[in-house]
Amino acid sequence: MKNAIKWSSIALAVAVGNGLLVSNVSAQQAEGFIEGSSATLSNRTMNFNRDFRSSGGNAAGQSKRDETATGFVLNFESGYSRGPIGLGFDTISMLGIKLDSTNDHAETGLLPNEFGNSGPSNYSEIRGAVKANILGDTVLRYGVHLPENPVIAYDDARRLLPNHYSGYSVTNNSIDGLFVEAGRMDDRGEMAFSSENDGAFDVEDEKVVYLGGTYTFSDALSTSLYTSKADELWKRHFAGLTYTFDLAEGLSLTTDLAHYQTSNESPTDEYDNKATSIGATLGAGNHGFTLAAQRMGGDAGFAYLDGGIFLANSVQYLDFNAKDEKSYQARYDYDFEGLGIPGLTFMTRYIRSSDIDTTFESNQAGAAISRDSRWERDTNISYTMQTGMLEGVNVLWRNATIRQDAALDGGDVDENRLIVSYTWDLL
Repeated sequence: MKNAIKWSSIALAVAVGNGLLVSNVSAQQAEGFIEGSSATLSNRTMNFNRDFRSSGGNAAGQSKRDETATGFVLNFESGYSRGPIGLGFDTISMLGIKLDSTNDHAETGLLPNEFGNSGPSNYSEIRGAVKANILGDTVLRYGVHLPENPVIAYDDARRLLPNHYSGYSVTNNSIDGLFVEAGRMDDRGEMAFSSENDGAFDVEDEKVVYLGGTYTFSDALSTSLYTSKADELWKRHFAGLTYTFDLAEGLSLTTDLAHYQTSNESPTDEYDNKATSIGATLGAGNHGFTLAAQRMGGDAGFAYLDGGIFLANSVQYLDFNAKDEKSYQARYDYDFEGLGIPGLTFMTRYIRSSDIDTTFESNQAGAAISRDSRWERDTNISYTMQTGMLEGVNVLWRNATIRQDAALDGGDVDENRLIVSYTWDLL
């Protein structure tokens, strides 16, 4: 469900802010409503295969999930009308088309299908937002959002189409180096469905409010502070720090620290948690070497319902977020441009954990688990075509192997995702 080294891009992700249009607003306002408009059409075609290796399959008795689909996202972003208060609007249109799915192998998250029901052959959705730019540095927005910050974040999890939120927000970048945002999300649209839930998370009418920002001290140092509240779930605070040391020519060390503090607001469930991760990446030319550690504390594991988990060991399948869990990661990246093959990249990582609270009864099976450790091994190979008719087309293979207790997060899993994607710039 995760992108590679998500935690190492905290500053960049937060600076993107509420997804659809918070960057370069001054330039768009100056250019005008029509002149500042842009439109892109993105396509992603994907085969998703998840093999449940545990005896009896997953909790539902399903031995494998295997589906193929193609999806399109048309994203239009207007500029702003001229004047001290510029007005504009955005739209996002999404279409998912089933290419292959069966009742026994459904429920990959690509399509609105469930085990035992292969579902419709396609689904679609169109959402919009209105926006106002005040004096070139403050943006008010109402409607669809793709927020991307540590306490509430949209999620595509390398599936077919992203999820989204509906609500309102305000962002400001009037102080050099400082980005601030606040908002309230009222409803949520899931990745593989055409309709929205009445509520931002999985509680009916649940509203999520958030406030925070990032300050970039220099090209080497940035910090993030965020807070949020979901009335029937939790209060959550986040602090992050990223620092890059230039050790020598072509040699750098980037350190990332992330900490979440979650307090319980639910009358029925327990969410009290402290989650901390720290990682260090040594960049040496076309090579990258990463070591990371992560620890869970508090009365429960780290619960989340979207992409808002900016921790080092939140990786392709697992988040290593069970109660009391401690985990460690070793990772290697290589860019084959160093061997004269631009566009080809490779990544492999291994994460292992221990000290999971085996008496905690909030796992998938609703019963105590018998093994307090687990591990995941991931490999990504990506190639972007550099020339010819297919220039810009990206092919990505993602492989994951997971071994853990059968009662925890689906048990043993072997997973492969083959993704072909391309984006056209229309305006």
